[in-house]
Amino acid sequence: MTIDKLNRCPICQVDQVEVLLSLDCGNLDNSTLYPTIKISACANCGHIYNQLSATEIAGLEKYYSEEYAPTNIGATDKTGDRPGSDNKNTSGRYSQLYNLVAQYINNDYRVLDVGCAMGGFLDFLQLRGLKNLSGVDPIAAYAEKAKARGSYDIKVGVAEAIPFGDKIFDLVVMDQVVEHLLSPTQAFKEAKRVLADGGLLCLGVPDASRYDQNYFFDFFWFLMREHIQHFDLEHLKLLAGQEGFTLVGFSRSDTPMMSDKMILPNLNVVFRSTNAKVPADAADDCFKLKELMVHYIANDSARLNHKRKIIGDLIASQQPVYVWGIGREFLYLYESAGLKACNIAGLIDANPYKQQTYSVGGRKIVAAGVLGQAEVGSALVIGAVAHSEAVKRQLSEIGYSGQIIEF
Repeated sequence: MTIDKLNRCPICQVDQVEVLLSLDCGNLDNSTLYPTIKISACANCGHIYNQLSATEIAGLEKYYSEEYAPTNIGATDKTGDRPGSDNKNTSGRYSQLYNLVAQYINNDYRVLDVGCAMGGFLDFLQLRGLKNLSGVDPIAAYAEKAKARGSYDIKVGVAEAIPFGDKIFDLVVMDQVVEHLLSPTQAFKEAKRVLADGGLLCLGVPDASRYDQNYFFDFFWFLMREHIQHFDLEHLKLLAGQEGFTLVGFSRSDTPMMSDKMILPNLNVVFRSTNAKVPADAADDCFKLKELMVHYIANDSARLNHKRKIIGDLIASQQPVYVWGIGREFLYLYESAGLKACNIAGLIDANPYKQQTYSVGGRKIVAAGVLGQAEVGSALVIGAVAHSEAVKRQLSEIGYSGQIIEF
């Protein structure tokens, strides 16, 4: 993709944008994931997206296979909403998606799950009587997991170039996929190509119009840097219309992700493939999303400033600081809130893969046993915000007596 095209809106292809936020999100050592988000608003249609350079895109593609997938596959929790899993919260989200689309399909439908990951939704559909099930995922490790389930036609491929023939599916599912795509327009073109006439396209995306509701952590929906598009219903309709899809139905929900503290504002939408295309002419409603984003950014900027003050006290005291939970929230605190200037004594995470693989600032990630030798007067910052109650219980069991800081 040329630099000229990279700078254009993914929906309407106009290159007039306003940058709403530039924020350093931090990184694990040697990570290929881009460290700084640049949230932009299209002046023509109001679409919100993260502008990336060619180098950042290449790094993101490498990140998926080398960091993202192994971390998720290596996770040990049984409740978190992880790609293609059958965990408790993932199954709850599958139910909401299925309940929307079930009224329009029957068990003879030929279904393609694009971005099937480890195959959890295909299992979900099979248990409900659907038999003709196929899947595509760009990450080979995920595709292998899905293949191992035994009864599906799984291929490695991307949504922008689906490795199946023309007009062979009745339903294409892209659940929590299009927000990851550099070219969602091309993905819609491919969905239309593989769908039979009148076939259905079912989408699930984070609902950007509700990012500011159910606060979990500062800028959380931007800290998920894999999400480079930020959709509301109006912009999905705009994108779908120009590719020959019409709206059939939609639903909104609030679904737990890693825990009941982390709530995904979810939007499920069903479109039908038609012969009519509608130009991407933005209505007034399309510009409401920018207003909501500006409000979201202002609120969380104030929260960031509050955290900087608390961390400033830790820096001034130079007391030993431990952190439990080395993920998005920690990396943001480390870079944008000043945590890296503290007297870091230990970085703790329960994920064995992280312990074996990653470091931050040259410091390895370790298990909680290190707290058995914690210095008197130390402090512990809970970075695993979704699991703060579980972390506090374990700290009590360990007998940790230092200061506990929970953001």
